[in-house]
Amino acid sequence: MVSSRIWTAIAIVWAFCAGGCSQVAAVQEAKISEQGGFRNPEHRLAAAEDGGYCSAEVLRWQYDEPGATLRLADARLMLDCCGKRAIHVERIDSLFEVTERDAPDGAGGRCSEQCAFDLSVGVHDVPQGDIYVKLLRDVVDQQGGPAVIWSGSLDLGVSAGAVVLDETPAEAGCQAKGSPRQRSKTVAAR
Repeated sequence: MVSSRIWTAIAIVWAFCAGGCSQVAAVQEAKISEQGGFRNPEHRLAAAEDGGYCSAEVLRWQYDEPGATLRLADARLMLDCCGKRAIHVERIDSLFEVTERDAPDGAGGRCSEQCAFDLSVGVHDVPQGDIYVKLLRDVVDQQGGPAVIWSGSLDLGVSAGAVVLDETPAEAGCQAKGSPRQRSKTVAAR
């Protein structure tokens, strides 16, 4: 029932914006971790050493009202150890579509092993108030296109928050920061 309300709200926003809303180029700063995540917990917006890092994937956010900056960090994504990752935000008024992209690297394809990564992005010129966030993950060599990982509202009157995205504990690839063993050649599906 909640998801139908969310999609109804999106449809209303899109219908309302069809003639009058403007897409705002989101000025952003993106950070992508190496295997094993950011060494500094502050980069993933964690307050202190995160003892439960491998226990769940968590989307955290912080809002800096004086700087009108929203920071989002997705901590402990389990992705193939080999590849190129990126994070990008598209903004239409108070709708923020965050796309995480994972693609095989040009030289060697994939490793077929999972490793933990952290992705974060800061978006400038975000006014205080309620916003709607849609988090998509696009693993380009998998069929089906971008998948919705999470969507919901954030109240930027509150300076920080977190949403658990995946409660499945990570395997050894979460802790290990070694080099991946063997790459397998991948042909992109697109």
